[in-house]
Amino acid sequence: MTRRHHPTAALAELESRYAALARSLGEIGFIAQGSLRQRFTHCNKPGCRCGAVSPRLHGPYWQWTAKVAGRTVTRRLSTAEAARYTEWIANDRQLHARWRRCARSLRRRERSSWRPSRRAVRPRERSGPAGTLR
Repeated sequence: MTRRHHPTAALAELESRYAALARSLGEIGFIAQGSLRQRFTHCNKPGCRCGAVSPRLHGPYWQWTAKVAGRTVTRRLSTAEAARYTEWIANDRQLHARWRRCARSLRRRERSSWRPSRRAVRPRERSGPAGTLR
């Protein structure tokens, strides 16, 4: 048998959980969208090690890719920049995860506190030609 909570207590619990999640959003540092990858390339110069039978490619190079104003933007980053972007991208993902939890908590709160009354829902009366409302 499941135990029922008092609606006011459940609502207070949801509101406190939502407030805690909202406060935690301010703790996140800089954010950056996109992804970061390590790339190895070849140069196609004759006699270079990257064109050998068992090639040793150039790199690693850090590459950041993101959508900016509807277009895909790709930039090559230094190792120090890549370390910062790694943290910022993790912050962005953490921000979105917390925001989803806030939104989920808010939806639960709305469902638990709002109950439609039967009087509020009335069928609409029709008059005149089909499809027009009075």
